[in-house]
Amino acid sequence: MDEVNRDSCFGVEQLDNITLGRLLPGTMGLFYGPAGCGKSSMLYHFLFQGASLTNDVCLISNEPPGRLSSHISSFKTHQPNWLKDGYISIFNIQDLMGLIGLDLESSGPDDVDLFFSLLVQIIKHLDAKRLVIDPVNPILDLLEKWNKLFFMQKLKGKLMEMGVSTFIALDTGSSLEEMKVPTMQHQIFDIIVGFRKEREPPVIMNTLTIERWKGSPHARNTYVIDISKEGVFLVPRIKPLEVK
Repeated sequence: MDEVNRDSCFGVEQLDNITLGRLLPGTMGLFYGPAGCGKSSMLYHFLFQGASLTNDVCLISNEPPGRLSSHISSFKTHQPNWLKDGYISIFNIQDLMGLIGLDLESSGPDDVDLFFSLLVQIIKHLDAKRLVIDPVNPILDLLEKWNKLFFMQKLKGKLMEMGVSTFIALDTGSSLEEMKVPTMQHQIFDIIVGFRKEREPPVIMNTLTIERWKGSPHARNTYVIDISKEGVFLVPRIKPLEVK
């Protein structure tokens, strides 16, 4: 990986090796799968990579910022000054909605436009180069009555214009499965990675499969995710995944 531009790397060594470190500027990626299967830990390292390049990065989540800061800081690959000096900024989705008095039950098109403008203003103010929305489910709740495809296309266009590389996590197993419709996926997302929990009693494994990675001749192989305080590691899954 020495010959690869570090600006284009995701931040997980094995994943960068698989994809040849090809993360195009303005990329928008989707990580989808059940909660607790490793999506967040992978995405934290995407932010770490940006912070290590002294770029400002942003995490928007439905978790309390204090709890997230504590969890992020538990990885040895995280540097304490990244949070302290503001290289990593954390925002809570509900707090952002509260700033503009947004009510999910009575929201209208003007509220959606206002929320969109708020997201863009935050990224511009931070001059962030990497953005993670984890998970996107609360925003999809807001868009339940409106055109999700239009909103996401508009958001991608603005973020590409600003040169922001973005990853969105979707917790599946809910009424929000429409995000997985192939038409929406391929119109919006340059990168699509599916996460699963595989059970081979007594072992439960978290796995991922790269379904799409624009700009990289990746193979559609499955990898077991190993997460520890040392970081995130991927190990090729020898036995093929049987999808029923």
